[in-house]
Amino acid sequence: MKAILLALVVGLATTTAALAGRSSTPPTKKAGTLTVGFDVPAPGFWNGHVSGTSIRNPTGFEAGLSQAIAKKLGLTKIVYVRAPFGTLFSPAPKKFDFAMEESTITVARAKVVSFSAPYFNANQGVLIRKGLAKPKSIAALKNLQLCAQANTTGLAYIQHTIRPKKKPLVYSASSTAAFDAVQAKKCDALILDVPIVAEQSRKKPGAYGGVAGQIVTHEYYGAVMDKGSKFKPFLDSAIKALKANGTVNRLVRKWLLNPIPPVLK
Repeated sequence: MKAILLALVVGLATTTAALAGRSSTPPTKKAGTLTVGFDVPAPGFWNGHVSGTSIRNPTGFEAGLSQAIAKKLGLTKIVYVRAPFGTLFSPAPKKFDFAMEESTITVARAKVVSFSAPYFNANQGVLIRKGLAKPKSIAALKNLQLCAQANTTGLAYIQHTIRPKKKPLVYSASSTAAFDAVQAKKCDALILDVPIVAEQSRKKPGAYGGVAGQIVTHEYYGAVMDKGSKFKPFLDSAIKALKANGTVNRLVRKWLLNPIPPVLK
C-alpha cells in the first residue's frame, strides 16, 4: 500500500512539475518571439515607418502596450506583421499571436476569434467637417450626412441607433478614405472610435471642424487571436497586471485623449 501511495505521490509531483514548466512559457507561434498584428493609419495607436508588411520603430498606445506585454511575459523579441483590419474577423488561422487594432469586443466577432481581456474603454467620436456648426446632441446627428468606416461599430451605431434621414456613406476597411471624405466636405460627420478621431483632428487641425463630442457606448478594445488560442490566458494575465500597475493609464495619457471631448446625449 505504501509503495502504491509513494508511486501516486511521485506521479502527481512529476505531472505538476511538467504542467508548471509548460505553463510558464508563453505558447507563441514562434518560440521565444512575440508576433503582433497591426494596421495603419492609426494615429496615436501605431506610429512609425511602414515597410512592406512590417513597421520600423513603432510608437503609440498599442505599440507601447505590446512592448510592455512582451516584457511582462519575458519575451525579448517582437515581430510586427501588418494585418488589414478587414481580415481580422475571419476564422482563418492568424499569422500573429495577437493583433492590437482598436478592435471593439462584440458577441458576433467573438464567435470567430478570441479576444483578450479589455485594455481600453472606447466610446464613439464625432469628427465634423470644417464650417459645420457643432451638433449638441445625438438627435442633431440625424439630419447630417454621416459616414463611417466599413466593418466598424461606428457604422453599426449609425444604422441601428442614430438612424439618420440620409443613407450613411461607407468607406473601405481603412479609415483614410473616411477622413478624406470629411476633409473634402462630402461627409458632415464621421462616427468612429473617439481616440482615433481625436488624434486625427490633433494631427491635422486645419482640415476638420474638430471633434464635436463623444457618444457613450460602453465599448472596449481587446486584442484579437485565433479562436481558442492557448496564448489567451498569458495575454489576459499580462494585460490585467499592466492595468493594475498603472502602465496602461500612463500610455493612455501619453498618446490619447487630450483634451477629452464632451459627451453627446
